[in-house]
Amino acid sequence: MPWPSVQPVLSGARVLLRAVTDADTDVIYVACQDRDIQHFTQVPVPYTRTDAEIFVDRCPDRWRDGLTANFAVCDRDSGQFLGIVGIIGADHSERVAGLGYWTAPWGRGLGTTSEAVHVVSAWALQDGGMETLVAEAETANTASMRILAGAGFVRQEGADEISELKGSSRTFAVWWARAGSTDG
Repeated sequence: MPWPSVQPVLSGARVLLRAVTDADTDVIYVACQDRDIQHFTQVPVPYTRTDAEIFVDRCPDRWRDGLTANFAVCDRDSGQFLGIVGIIGADHSERVAGLGYWTAPWGRGLGTTSEAVHVVSAWALQDGGMETLVAEAETANTASMRILAGAGFVRQEGADEISELKGSSRTFAVWWARAGSTDG
């Protein structure tokens, strides 16, 4: 097994990252009604309670399979759910994975998403066995671009990609972090 059998709890100064549980289903459903989450991420539109149930139900299996490590981002003091951050599509032989995240409307503007991305990236690049993490952010999503920069990711100049997402052509900037490039 490339990752520990039990998903770790990770923490930063303001965030606690823990496994997604059934108790998160309702708050994930509510958060994913947000227009920005539906526009800038790959969540289905419309986002139904069944979509939230399926996402939550699949998290433990994806962890065990070593494919994806989804973490609920919570306020460290209150425990309030703020969003999701995940190491996705892990290729353990190449030691490369993607990074994905979204933040509930009530969690934005607090700096906690950059911290969560930094904490999960440091874990993936150390204890998670990855050597490189790759993230894409739509260039129109300036908040997401700031989050990646704030978490220590470096934008690959000249590597922007034009992709189809939800019926429109969009430009995505490609960002990376490598083992040793972020402090733990």
